[in-house]
Amino acid sequence: MGNTTPEEFELFRSECLRWLKFFGLTDWGVHFVHEPLEDNYAEVRVCGLSDRTAVIAFSSECEEDARQHMDIKRTAFHEVWELFLHPLCYIGQCRYVQPKEFEYAVHAIIRTMENTVWPVLMKEGRL
Repeated sequence: MGNTTPEEFELFRSECLRWLKFFGLTDWGVHFVHEPLEDNYAEVRVCGLSDRTAVIAFSSECEEDARQHMDIKRTAFHEVWELFLHPLCYIGQCRYVQPKEFEYAVHAIIRTMENTVWPVLMKEGRL
């Protein structure tokens, strides 16, 4: 078992912050930790959905073979998407859900894409 470095953690953290800003998830209070994780390179722990607080953890321990193949930037992108989709997943796991709640969650995601990805694609002439 090897250790990930503070520099790798900082790269992970800065990439997460980059994607949080890019996707407009600035209303989340996110705390980053560098600690041992059981089975993942990284994970998201939502502390409070109503106040939109979360912890994004980057593993301080990693098998040497796995570490050689770890893409820190892609891992950060993945964890931000976990956070982005959490409200929708939460609704899907609730025992009683009103159809409007699901519709609101879906449209919140769509609106975020319209406000972030759409302008970039327009500027690049892809649309």
